[in-house]
Amino acid sequence: MKRIATNSPVEELYLWRKFITGDPLAFQELIVSNYRSLVQYGTRFCRDQPFIEDVIQDLFIYLWEHKQYLSDTPANVRNYLFKAFRNRILFELKQQHRFTELPETDDEGSELYVPCVQDMLLHLDSDTEVKQQISGLMAQLPERQREALFLKYYQDCEIQEIADIMGINRQSVSNHLQKAMTFLRHHWKRSFVTSLITSIFTAFLL
Repeated sequence: MKRIATNSPVEELYLWRKFITGDPLAFQELIVSNYRSLVQYGTRFCRDQPFIEDVIQDLFIYLWEHKQYLSDTPANVRNYLFKAFRNRILFELKQQHRFTELPETDDEGSELYVPCVQDMLLHLDSDTEVKQQISGLMAQLPERQREALFLKYYQDCEIQEIADIMGINRQSVSNHLQKAMTFLRHHWKRSFVTSLITSIFTAFLL
């Protein structure tokens, strides 16, 4: 499985500017470019994929209907969409009494559905057994740590971008990533992979 192909930030901004002027083709391209990533991000909050897709559809309908009121210069279109989607799906889950509070501090007893966690680690050129072991460790991480890792690795977000999307400060993001890295390093039994994981996630915090 390959990393999802997306437009560059410059291309996304170009499409955004055309979209807010009423260009339906640019709007369609924005949806196509971001849809799958939003679905995968939504699985960090619930298992119900049809519900997730409904929320994404509602979000894009809202954007189209209110395009004349939107900014033509978001700092990053993808991050704007992720933050808007995060706010909307959490609101809908709370309205339906399906929402589990995501605490600022780690809740070691919490659980969050993590489908296809291997997608986050495709750069590890290792065998199936290794990936399964990593998946098991990732599933043990608290909710905030998994969400931060997803945004940092899979979506290539910077620390400040993750902070903006998750609604927390930079230090909290760094703490979540550092704790996740420490957990993975501590529980990993194969020393050569330990070094690899350490180097990868240390780079995340720079």
